Formats: sequence, structure tokens, C-alpha cells
Amino acid sequence: MSATLRAVAEEAGVSMSTASKVLNGRPDVSPRTQERVLRSAASLGYHSRRRARRRTNSVLILFDDLISPYSLSVLSGATEAAMRLRQSLVVERIVSEEQPRGLTKQWFDSVAARGINALVTVTTPLTDRELGWCADAGIALVIVDPIGTTTRSTVSISATNWAGGRAATQHLLDLGHRRIGFLNGPADSEPARERLHGYTSALTDAGIDFDADLVVGDVYAVEPSVHSAHTLLALPDPPTAVFASSDASALGTLRAAMERGLVVPQDLSVVGFDDTLMARWAPIPLTTVHQPLVEMGKVAVERALTLADDADAFSHPFQLETHLIVRETTAPPKAQPAG
Repeated sequence: MSATLRAVAEEAGVSMSTASKVLNGRPDVSPRTQERVLRSAASLGYHSRRRARRRTNSVLILFDDLISPYSLSVLSGATEAAMRLRQSLVVERIVSEEQPRGLTKQWFDSVAARGINALVTVTTPLTDRELGWCADAGIALVIVDPIGTTTRSTVSISATNWAGGRAATQHLLDLGHRRIGFLNGPADSEPARERLHGYTSALTDAGIDFDADLVVGDVYAVEPSVHSAHTLLALPDPPTAVFASSDASALGTLRAAMERGLVVPQDLSVVGFDDTLMARWAPIPLTTVHQPLVEMGKVAVERALTLADDADAFSHPFQLETHLIVRETTAPPKAQPAG
């Protein structure tokens, strides 16, 4: 087995990006450093044949699903950016039955061998070990809406989820609601955590104590959200409004309200998050937080290609701005009868 790029970098006492530059013939490295890296590569038996095959200007974008309007919106932006930049874009989806333990080292090596030098993952859980395999394969990585936490520095693309969560909650507070339910997303989703923090921040500033009974759910999907919304609406003191942290969850809430004979927004106000097509095509046009999903796809592809050319280009996360769009699912709470 030939040595990895990481091993060469450690042997030479340089960063992986510097070792990569030297082994790819980049001129912006001092002669002394070049000599040290090349000597280490030779002594370790490092072979750079994958690098030679990989200069094909291609990006792979990996989804955990290709059905939701969220994923399709991100894909729309990614394809637009690839076409504009005249790059090849390969689209794949994780099939859980075939990859029960996540992505393997062999998978990353096969991606590199196919001539792909940039990878964009969309809401795909990645461990530190998988990030290491990606780096060892010499693949530039950009993550859209990270899932899980790692100790490695990565470039991520997301929206201002905290600000969006706060704006949605503040809108309901401004209408007069004081008992506001929250439909949460996956526990390991960074955007979901940020939206929840925005919700709790707005409540705290309004002098409203956090009530754990009002926070339910753990997935961005319609059917499970119907059940979660029923749980909220069956409380002895049910909420007069629900902030669902995705449009899919908001649609589930609308269905639960209908099944319970509630009229939206007279009996229950609902706010979503995403502003996908389902928000505009809902039975009642949905008040929601717009996040720029198409732009996120564009930026992800652009940043991945830039990193493929220069691993030191940047390492910080990017957050694109959200804003609230008020439609027809929110209104002041119904006046309570005296006594």
C-alpha cells in the first residue's frame, strides 16, 4: 500500500495543503520546502497517480435524499453554478442499505479514482474518521447544513438559522401569542439547534419561561410531524401558535390541526422554515422563514472548486441571510372568553 498524503506531510513537517501543492507542481512553495516534501514522498513510496487522473474539473454532490423540496432546491443552485463555471457535476444519494455504517475509506478512494477532486455533502453525517479519509484522498470538501459535531475544521454552508428562528418566534409574539409550540429537527443537526436557540432567545427576551412540553419532534418530514403536532395540540393547555422548524413539519402541523377541527389561522397560527415550493403550494399559503437554498447550492459548488485549486483558500463557515415571509397561516390569537 502506498503512503498517504498525510504521511508525507507529517514526515516533511508541513501542512497537507503545502504537501499537496508541492506534489502537484505548484510554484508558490519555497525551494527548500519543495525539496523536503519530495524527499519525504520518495522515502515513503508515495505515488501521486490519483492526482494526475483527477484534474477533470468535476464535483460530486452527495445527498441523504433526493425527494424533498429542500434537496431539490439546493441541487438547482448547484447545477446552475456548475453549468456557469463549465464544470462537471455528479449527483449521488446515500443508500442506507448499502452503506449502513456511513461512508467508507474505499468510497472516498473510488471518488478520487473517478477523477473527482471536489465533494459537496448535503445534510450528510460525517465523522472525524470520514473527514480524514476525504483529506487523505485529496478531495476538497464543503458541507451544506452540517449534521453532527467533529473536531476537524471544515468549510460549511448554511443559513442564519438562529436569526431565522428568532424572527419566526418574534412574529408570533408580536401578534400576541404567548404559548408557542416548537417542532424540532434532528438532534444532531446544527441548523436545528440554532433554530431552537433562536426560538428560546425570543421567548426569554419577551419574559416567557421556557416550557419543555412545548418542544416536540426530531425530524424534518410531514408524517412524523403530524403525530408531533397532535402531541402539542392535545396538551391540557395547548399552544395557540406553532413554529415548525421546516416547511415539511409545518405541513404536518396543518394536517393535524385540520384533523382536530381547528381552523388556521383563526384557531392556530403556524410558521415554517425553508420557503420551499410546498410553502407556496400548501392548502393555506404558509408563513415561513426563507432560507436561500438555491444560493447555498451555488456557493457550495463555487467554494468546493476553489478549495480544490487552493486548499488554503479559506476554512471558515459561510452563513447566508434568512428573512421572514408572512402569508396566510398566522394571525392574532382568538380572544379567550371571560372566566
